[in-house]
Amino acid sequence: MKFSGSKKRLVVLSITGAVVLGLGAVQAGAIAANLNLRGKGTFCLSPEAARNLASKSVTLEAIAPATVDGTCVTMPGAGTLAPDLTGGEVPLEGGMRFQGAGHRLDITRMSGHVRINEGYNIADVTVDGEPAADLDIAHWPVSMSRVSITPTTVSMKDNPLTLTDAAKGAFTKAFGADPTPDGEALFLFTGKAEITNPFGGLPKP
Repeated sequence: MKFSGSKKRLVVLSITGAVVLGLGAVQAGAIAANLNLRGKGTFCLSPEAARNLASKSVTLEAIAPATVDGTCVTMPGAGTLAPDLTGGEVPLEGGMRFQGAGHRLDITRMSGHVRINEGYNIADVTVDGEPAADLDIAHWPVSMSRVSITPTTVSMKDNPLTLTDAAKGAFTKAFGADPTPDGEALFLFTGKAEITNPFGGLPKP
């Protein structure tokens, strides 16, 4: 079947308009279906936390398949996120280890969760090889101004992660002190993920 030039332009414009409207609805939260994500998140020690840990000769290491670069640990993961940021969960692979003065604290099986206006991290925390405790370890702010959603990606940059009292207690048990005694963030988190179902939530005709 052949189309005239004007009909071809009309078809292209119609498809383009449908895509733009669909993506706008996703970003506005009008579509309820969750976005499927796969990507990496990087946890960088805040300057104050890095100084406090260094003063006690505590180092930060990665547990594979996570990787470390200086005072930053990067972990791969995959999960889901509501387009309006009212819910979501992204389990992360690998973990991180704080080690010094003959003691260590391992954080593994971490997952990031999103609820209205707040994110939080759940993880297994092990001090000196003792049985792991499943703890709510950190909280972080969530808002449309902090999260960037494009047609194919979701990202955030330098989002502050603040330790919970339970996590502070684990650090104190391992190293004798909380690395964030003044309430500053332990980590600044930067993450980027590909949306693996960018049109999965669009209504079917």
